[in-house]
Parts: sequence; structure tokens; C-alpha cells
Amino acid sequence: MAITIRDIDQHYYMIEALKSLTDTNVTTKALIKGGYLAVEIGEKLEQETLLRKKAEQELAELKEKITFFIQSKEALRKAIN
Repeated sequence: MAITIRDIDQHYYMIEALKSLTDTNVTTKALIKGGYLAVEIGEKLEQETLLRKKAEQELAELKEKITFFIQSKEALRKAIN
């Protein structure tokens, strides 16, 4: 497989950053490793997004329970007085 990169000057900083990130001096290796990193990070992002949504739902449920508890406590206090 061959990879052709046109206008490499436009991508110089990105390519150098990828080389540093992937610990390689070969541009094509850095690009391929960078692609795998992007896929892995994308999968982790998806997992973390699902975990965050679940945590937000649990938090909303807990807030609802606390609100109900406080309202019930106030209603009980008014009933006693």
C-alpha cells in the first residue's frame, strides 16, 4: 500500500506532532499509528459519553428523590403543627 501526501508543507506541524506522539520518525508510520490512536480514542470517547449520560440520569433520579423527601418532610411538619 502506498500513501501519497500532497502539500506536505501545509501539514508539517501536524505530522511532526504525530511523529512525536507515536515515537517514530517515519511519516507514514506516524500517520497509520495516529489513525489507530484516533479510532481507539473515538471508541473511548463513545464509552465515556455513555457513562456520563448514565451518571447524569442517576443524578437526576437522586435529585428527584431528594426533592420528594424534602417536600414530604415539610408536609409532615405542617401536619404535625
